[in-house]
Amino acid sequence: MQRRILSPPLPEASTRAPRRRHFWPALAVALLGSSCSLLARTEVAGGLGSSCTSDADCQAAKCAIPTSGTAITAGICATSCTSDSDCPTGTVCAKALCQVPLTVGVALTGNVTEIEGWTFAHVQGLDKAAADLGYVKLDKRFGLIPGNVLSDITAIAQKNQVVLGNTVDYIPDFQSAAQASARNNFLCADDGVYMRGTANFTTYWIHRAQAWYVAGKVAATVAKARLGVISAFINPETVFDVNAFTLGARSVKPSIVVEVRHLGFWYDINDTPIYNYTHKGGLTKTYYREEYLAALMLDSGCEVIAHLGNTQRSVRLIENLRAAGLARSDQYSFANDNQTGYLDGIGQPIRSCVGAIYENWQPLYRDLFESIHRGVFDPYKSLDYDLNDTEASPTGVSINPGGPGDSVSARKITQDLARAVNPPARQRVLQGPYLTNGQRDRNLDGIPDPDQSVAAGEVISVAEASKMCWYVQGVEIGRASCRERVSSPV
Repeated sequence: MQRRILSPPLPEASTRAPRRRHFWPALAVALLGSSCSLLARTEVAGGLGSSCTSDADCQAAKCAIPTSGTAITAGICATSCTSDSDCPTGTVCAKALCQVPLTVGVALTGNVTEIEGWTFAHVQGLDKAAADLGYVKLDKRFGLIPGNVLSDITAIAQKNQVVLGNTVDYIPDFQSAAQASARNNFLCADDGVYMRGTANFTTYWIHRAQAWYVAGKVAATVAKARLGVISAFINPETVFDVNAFTLGARSVKPSIVVEVRHLGFWYDINDTPIYNYTHKGGLTKTYYREEYLAALMLDSGCEVIAHLGNTQRSVRLIENLRAAGLARSDQYSFANDNQTGYLDGIGQPIRSCVGAIYENWQPLYRDLFESIHRGVFDPYKSLDYDLNDTEASPTGVSINPGGPGDSVSARKITQDLARAVNPPARQRVLQGPYLTNGQRDRNLDGIPDPDQSVAAGEVISVAEASKMCWYVQGVEIGRASCRERVSSPV
């Protein structure tokens, strides 16, 4: 697909000429009519920034092909440089090549702090991808809480060619902004709910349920009987993650139970703690909601507590409560989103943390930027990335060297899952046999099926997974069901 001209305007035609423009001057006609042979090339090649497959496609430039670090193989016309002064107006010297810059605005739900996971992971991936490529200019806007961010997105679009959003909750406003501004590319995380793109709106996601399956297996080697998950709000992706975690754990210990409680959002947005809790030991404290739910789970006997929230508040609390004698020495946490979420504020391992279930956004963002930059981006195709068995995997489980987990066995579990075929990893994590909690609806008619079993070898269809509203056997939930979508169940 040809690269669309975006705002701000691209450089003058002298630096970005059309790829091929045919012309036949009168002189050529005259020469052809004489005894002379016309040996000169009769077409103008592409200027800087044009797509190419060989040097012959470029006008006074070379066809630069990516050599590593990306799945994109398309070439782009560029010239060598040592500084911006070597490059034509409107281009920059990026990685020793004169290239057209790509301006990217990013709407982010949170802020980058040492306990933030979700926003931290996105910013880390964005910064690494931009540094790798050199021509990407990032404009990051933090703390945009979903609800009505249309004006923020519109403002970002006025200054940047590409606009990204890191939460599914932005999607309605992103779609509105895309309809109003055809000159921009808008992309938003879609949390695995498979959506069709439009000419300038596209969704993207890393399918982290595979890492949650691995984490369930790891947690079951640490715990004896009871695990916990602090979920966010109830949507198909969070349900998928909890189910994958539970099935992974029960593949190791078939009778293990997973207690699930819900935040109602991705984090407690209050500026100060408001939840009072009296521990079994008698001490009453006021907590953020993530901490409050962790305290409940500790007192109910959960031995490893993972979470789907944006912060590591529950991880820090469990460490503190163990030190205060309000949690047992065999009760642990699992961090989320941040690959090193098991470290404290000064970079030391939190001994009560098993490890982190993480996303690595750098490969996805790098491929995205390269595909737009090189003119091969398809806005109608969602970017969906899966676990792989390399160090640069888009998702995975990192093991805390100071905790109780075994990094060697975790690596082996990851490799086996990543290399799975027929079905591949994404489907394999929910492969039967098992039972559900009574709300499975295969044909999506809104009525639970009489048969709630998932047969041996059966895999869940993409359509059903995108609307998943049932838990597997072994999950214990609070008073809210999937269909209620209660904002703050306990």
